[in-house]
Amino acid sequence: MIDYVQARKNMVDCQIHTSGVVHAGLLEAFETVPREIFVPESLHGIAYYDDPVELGQGRFLLDPLTLSKMLQAAELKDEDVVLDIGGATGYCAAILSSNVSTIIALESNETFLKTAEKDWSELGACNIVAVHDQLSKGVEDKGPYDLIIMHGAVPEIPINIADQLTEDGRMLCIIKNIDSKVGRATLVRSTSDTIGKNRFSSYTLFECGVPYLEGFAPKPAFSF
Repeated sequence: MIDYVQARKNMVDCQIHTSGVVHAGLLEAFETVPREIFVPESLHGIAYYDDPVELGQGRFLLDPLTLSKMLQAAELKDEDVVLDIGGATGYCAAILSSNVSTIIALESNETFLKTAEKDWSELGACNIVAVHDQLSKGVEDKGPYDLIIMHGAVPEIPINIADQLTEDGRMLCIIKNIDSKVGRATLVRSTSDTIGKNRFSSYTLFECGVPYLEGFAPKPAFSF
């Protein structure tokens, strides 16, 4: 039988902490939130591997190393309001719950979302609001957001979603070109110009290989 408490400790000690993640609240959350409950029972044994976990229906959980390094770069604050896009069964939202004020969890798969709500409730994560809708739209009416995180690759920064950031807000996404197997975890920052229109700057955090997020896969170029 797998000792999941030890598996979480090993994940933090051997994967996350050694990669430079030092945010105390994040380390505690990764060590206490049971990742295995956010994957099908048949996949419990690989829940803590350093690879994305395929959930079916084209969806997955980001691997712990990629997720933790992205969240470290976000410089989480207790007062942050977060839009979590495509988190599937809700593991990231559970990690964020003890580190930010409120999470709006946008998910297009209703089955995954219902499972997530059940698990959040059992964990006492009462600051997560579930929204069932298309991922590509964001959730404008509940914004603006201090942080937006997207759980999968996109071909470019989705400006319609970045526009839902507060001034000085941050967005985490993974940019992957159509002809590339590797994406670039990217931190986007929002600023406002003199007429109040959002402008964005971005820089690459690290390379990682993940599938495209539902609704964001680029269309193949037409050829004769």
